[in-house]
Amino acid sequence: MERERSVHRIQGEYPLKKKKTKKTLSATEKELHKLQSGQKIMARSIFRLTGFNRIVSLADKEFTYENTTTDFDDVYVYENILVCIEYTVSQPSSIGDHLKKKKLIYDKIDKSPDIFCQYLCSINKELEEYLSKHYNFSEIIVKVVYCSRHTIDASHKTNVPNPVYLDYAELRYFKNITDCIKKSAQHELINFLDIDPKFVGSCGKIKISSASDNYSGSLLPEANSNFDAGFKVVSFYVDPESLLKRCYVLRKDGWRDSHNMYQRMISKGKIDSIRKYLKRHKRVFVNNIIATLPSDTKIVDDQGDTVNPSGITSTQSVEIQIPNRINTIGLIDGQHRTYSYYEAVKDDQDIAKLRTKQNLLVTGIIYPNSVSEANKEKFEAQLFLELNTNQANAKSNLKQAIGLVLEPFSAESIATRVLVELDKSSGPLSGQVERYWFDKNKLKTTSIVSYALKPLVKTSGIDSLYSLWGNTEKTTMVEKEDQNLLEEYVEFCVNEVNQILSAAKNNLPTNVWTVDKSVNGRMLTTTNINALLICLRVLIEKGESSNFATYKKHLSGLNGFNFKDYHSSQYKRMAEAIYLKFFT
Repeated sequence: MERERSVHRIQGEYPLKKKKTKKTLSATEKELHKLQSGQKIMARSIFRLTGFNRIVSLADKEFTYENTTTDFDDVYVYENILVCIEYTVSQPSSIGDHLKKKKLIYDKIDKSPDIFCQYLCSINKELEEYLSKHYNFSEIIVKVVYCSRHTIDASHKTNVPNPVYLDYAELRYFKNITDCIKKSAQHELINFLDIDPKFVGSCGKIKISSASDNYSGSLLPEANSNFDAGFKVVSFYVDPESLLKRCYVLRKDGWRDSHNMYQRMISKGKIDSIRKYLKRHKRVFVNNIIATLPSDTKIVDDQGDTVNPSGITSTQSVEIQIPNRINTIGLIDGQHRTYSYYEAVKDDQDIAKLRTKQNLLVTGIIYPNSVSEANKEKFEAQLFLELNTNQANAKSNLKQAIGLVLEPFSAESIATRVLVELDKSSGPLSGQVERYWFDKNKLKTTSIVSYALKPLVKTSGIDSLYSLWGNTEKTTMVEKEDQNLLEEYVEFCVNEVNQILSAAKNNLPTNVWTVDKSVNGRMLTTTNINALLICLRVLIEKGESSNFATYKKHLSGLNGFNFKDYHSSQYKRMAEAIYLKFFT
C-alpha cells in the first residue's frame, strides 16, 4: 500500500505535505516578544510567590459575558480573591484606545462582581473547584489588574478608574520584594490591590482578628525620652510573625503615593545572610529594632489601668496592647532582621518555628492622636536620618529623598521634584532619568539636581525661575509652607525647562537624543543637559529668557556645536559657550 502511495505521489494524486516554515521575526518583533515575555514572567512570579494559584485554563481564553467578548491574559485566585490580569506592551500613545475598549467589560464586572464570578465558574471547572466549594459568590473579591510595560498617562487612569494599575516600576518593586521575602509580601500586595484584609477569607469563613495583641514590656518616663509631649517610648519582645503582618517600610522606590519615601530597597543578599545565621545558630540577633507604633496602642499596668508616661519617674513594667491591623508599625531600623523570618509557600520548617517565638526586641515610639500622616512620615524620616547620619556609604540620592520629607520647600527638594516631573511628563526627558533602583544607563538624578536644577529653581535671586514666576502670592509659598503654591511652582518650572530642552531636541538628529552609549554623539549626558539648564539660568539673569519658538530659532545650528570639547564636569564652561555662540 505504501509503495502504491509513493507511486501515486509521484503521479500527483497524493501531493506531499509541505513543511510549515517558522516565521522569521523582525528585530522589532523580537524586542516586542522579549518585553511581553519578561513582563509575564515577573507578574507570574509575584503572584506565585505570594501564594496565589494561577488558573491556567482561563489564561488567554476568550469568553462572552453579557454580550461582550473579551479575555484576560492571566487569572489568579487566593482564598476569596479573584485577580484578572491584562498585560500590555503598547506604546503610551496607544494605551488610551486600548483602555477605552476594555472599559465596557470592566464596568460590567464592577457592577456585579458576584454575577461575573458565577459566570466564570460556570465556564471553567478549575476555577469553580477553587471558589464555589468554600465561598458564596457574594463573598468573592474581584480585582482587575492592568499591567503596562510603559508609563500610563494619569488622564487615562482617571477616565478608566476600574482596574488596579500595576505600572512597570511597581512591577519591578514587587518582583524584588517577593524574591526577597516570598509569601510574607502578600500583606503588602493585598494592600496594593486595595483590598481590606479583614474581608480576605480562610477555610470558608471571613477572618475576624482579635482587636489587639498584648506584649509585656517597659515604658520610659516622658521626661527621659526628650521627644515632644505626647510621644511614648516602649520596649518589648515580639514574635516575628506578628511583626511581619503589621509592619511597613517607607521605601523610596515603592508604590505608595507620597513624596515622603526614603528608605533603601530591601537586599536579598542581606536577607539570605541573616536567614543562614538564624538557621545555623537557632537564635536571634541581639540588637533591637526601632519602630513607630499606631496612636491607638494602649499601655496598661498589671491592674489593667492606663499608664501615663508623664506621671512616672523611672522605667515601669507594663503591658502593651497593639492593634491587630496591617500597615501600622513603621520599621525605621531593622527591616532586614525582621524580614529574614519571612514565610514561603514551601516554608522552611526551622524558620517557621522561630517565627512564632517572641524573640525580636523592639523599641517602639507611640504617636499622639493629633499627629497627621504627613507629620508621621516626617518624624520617621528624621529618626531614620539620626540613626544613619554617620554612615559613610549614605548616598546622595538617599539624602535628597530624605530632604524631600524634612525640607520640602528647600531648593534641593524643589529641584528633585522638578526632575521627577520632567521624567514623568511627555517632554524631552520623558523616561530618561534615573529614578528607580533598577534604572541603568540613564541620566543621573543627583548630579542634575545638585549642579543645575537646584540653582535654577531656588526661591531667590534674579537668575532663577522663581524670578520669572508670575504668581503674585509666591512669597508666601515658603513662609507659610503652602503645598498648593509649591505644586504650581513645580509645574511652572517643568514647563519652562521643557521649552528650552524641546528646542534643543528639535534642532538635533532624532537618533542622538538618547542615553544609549553606543550612539556616537548622543546628546543625553549629564554634562550636556546640565549645560543647557545653566544656559537657561544665564538667559534669565540677562532678561533674555523666552519660549520654545525663540529658543528653536536661536539653537538652529546646535547640531554643529562640538559637545565633545567639554568633559564630564565642565557644565558651566559649556553653558557659557552655548550662550555666546547662539544667543549673542
